[in-house]
Amino acid sequence: MKLRHNFYLAGVLLLIVTGCAGFRGGWMSVAYIGAMPPELGQDAEVDSELRERPLRPVPGLELKISMDNQLRTYDTQVYFALPLGLDPRRVYPKNNRTGITRVFVTATPEDVGFVFRASEAVLAIGEQRFAALAGYEFGLWGKDGERVKDGGTWDHRPVGKELALTEPGRSYYLSIDFATPVPSPESEDISLDLSRALVSDRHPPVPLIRFAPMRWKEGYT
Repeated sequence: MKLRHNFYLAGVLLLIVTGCAGFRGGWMSVAYIGAMPPELGQDAEVDSELRERPLRPVPGLELKISMDNQLRTYDTQVYFALPLGLDPRRVYPKNNRTGITRVFVTATPEDVGFVFRASEAVLAIGEQRFAALAGYEFGLWGKDGERVKDGGTWDHRPVGKELALTEPGRSYYLSIDFATPVPSPESEDISLDLSRALVSDRHPPVPLIRFAPMRWKEGYT
């Protein structure tokens, strides 16, 4: 009898968990290097590997680049397999500051010598070019402003004029702000110039980073 009761409770919990869910999606910009955009395949919406794939612009450096212009074009809530709620609004859920576009740059150097100078970065949207406002490093910081392993506060800290990437193999979570509203991720004419913003005397300049439109979707409970 007790075993049957446990099975009943498990079934009720499963219905609660699976009874209310949903799926949402839209457009996002995917960074790439070269004249041709990446091959998106037949179902680019679920190609998470393409979204997260690293770029190797020059020897000794790995980059992952994204922008806060991810656009949600639909959000459908599902109750017990029936789509009952639909939100058709076009929303930029990751853009937190009106009139500002933030580009995220995860840089992993394989040798010493790379320097990050955020003020030298340039974002191009069509014929318009925007100089960087400020650069930041995300991390766990102590009260004295130094990076700590525990007991600090997670935050995006301004990096000032430049930041030396002195630890090979470590991922630096950098970001750059530009004074422009987020560009539409459906655009094919967005680029990021880091040739003077991420430099090393040992390596050639970082080539132009371009962005291709890509659909995305995800489910949630």
